[in-house]
Amino acid sequence: MPRFFGASRSRSEAHNVDLSRWHSPFSFSITGAGGLYIPSVFFIALAAVNTGNNLLYLILALLLSATLASGIAARLSLRSIFVSLQVPQNVFERENVSIKITLKNQKRSLSAFSILVEDISLVRARRRAWLMQKLGFWKSSPEPPAGEEIPVLQHAAYFPAIPPGKSRSELISQSFARRGKYRLEGLRLSTRFPFGLFRRGERVSVSGEVLVYPSIREISSDLHLLPFMPGRLEGKRVGQGESLFAIRKYQEGESARLIHWKATAKTGKLMAREYARDEESEFCLILDTTIDASRSEDLDKFEKAVSLAASLAAHFVNEGAEFEYLTPREHVPRGTGTDHLYSILRSLAVVRCEQDRPESATDLGRELEKALDKDQLTRILSDKVFKIILTSRPRGTLPASVWRSSYVIYFDEL
Repeated sequence: MPRFFGASRSRSEAHNVDLSRWHSPFSFSITGAGGLYIPSVFFIALAAVNTGNNLLYLILALLLSATLASGIAARLSLRSIFVSLQVPQNVFERENVSIKITLKNQKRSLSAFSILVEDISLVRARRRAWLMQKLGFWKSSPEPPAGEEIPVLQHAAYFPAIPPGKSRSELISQSFARRGKYRLEGLRLSTRFPFGLFRRGERVSVSGEVLVYPSIREISSDLHLLPFMPGRLEGKRVGQGESLFAIRKYQEGESARLIHWKATAKTGKLMAREYARDEESEFCLILDTTIDASRSEDLDKFEKAVSLAASLAAHFVNEGAEFEYLTPREHVPRGTGTDHLYSILRSLAVVRCEQDRPESATDLGRELEKALDKDQLTRILSDKVFKIILTSRPRGTLPASVWRSSYVIYFDEL
């Protein structure tokens, strides 16, 4: 299902939108053509005053009235415009998505012309880049600094004309470079109508957010071969199951269906099949979020580990497996299916790494106690639960009881 954001200057019934505040609702800037137009008006005014020529006064009055008329026309064009954004419900890192922007002209008789829709964060970034360039601090890197807000709408949408009472839509194709939560703080509607000399804009305060999941990729064949089947493990004892455990002599009174005819033909004696008992398996995917603060490369490896955790979760859900997910900050109980997968993806979208403290460097269990109670943690770390652990901890630091029932993936291997 798509997600909607909306905003309107004249109505307050848009869904999922906070229209209670307006910040600097009107903006004004001079275009390149306007930069030539204003000096021309000034020189004509100066010439008219010095010469007293009536024709120059007439031209000056025409130019000044055109300036006033352009302001009125621009304001009327921006008036009563309803804006809505439609974003896909599930967005993944570095995956191209289409954001649909719809403008509805709510005026009864006047059309809206040359409307440009931009994310406020994009406008701020452009102004900041211009200022840095002017001050000589221009940076060639296109990536924003850490902590700087990233716009939800990364490209502007342009609408040439919107007839009265009609709607027009534009699709913006873009991708999000990083996982995380992106907040939409506002939109700016602007126009250069009618003469292109000035750009007049209005800012609409809009609240909304987009959750970007980590990327999902194909996992290696080694992980496909884990001793794990959908919900069940092959037991080491004889019982009712589907996997062949052994071939032995047939005992009187047993079902004829157990007879292994090929073995009987080879030995000349009746041989019977024995099956391994299927046992309910418990499986947990554990992401250790503690890293070595002195190693900056661990930050990149942590992002790879988050992506791998998402890929593993998607793989096991596709296999029909029932499993749980655990980090030092969050626990998702056992579950199956698409809803369970997206519960894990929502957690992975916002998970953050933590600096490893010396006293907990070798104690994963102490870190995991923050997310669930002691009894649950004891069960997960026991031999009864099979675990896939993604960690940056040194090799050999995990307890033997945990190691025996785990498949450990170290960040250094990613």
